[in-house]
Amino acid sequence: MTKRPAWLSIVVCLVVAVAILAYPGSRWLNYRQAKLTQQQAREIVDRELPTGTDKSVVKQFLDAKHWVYSDGGSTFQAIVRDGSRNNLIGTNIRIQFFFDANNKLVSYELQDLYTGP
Repeated sequence: MTKRPAWLSIVVCLVVAVAILAYPGSRWLNYRQAKLTQQQAREIVDRELPTGTDKSVVKQFLDAKHWVYSDGGSTFQAIVRDGSRNNLIGTNIRIQFFFDANNKLVSYELQDLYTGP
């Protein structure tokens, strides 16, 4: 049995260590949308969707932002996935849009939904 050089073992250990440390970081680089706080999401919605906005415009807005939503008739519920994150807790943001009988935006509500690591 031949003896391996010590430097080869060191190089293999370093490569494994770098791969382990780089993996969690690569997951964060693949997110499509920016990390948002509830306040930032509120500012975006206030700026781009004033009261009286047509339901079809709200749908276009949500599609453009890649925010997942469901159409419940007089309400939409949208989720901003992984809005913000600290080391342990992720936060999704739920936005409920409320429409009148003419499909015009009346109001909306935002709520942080806390998720695990």
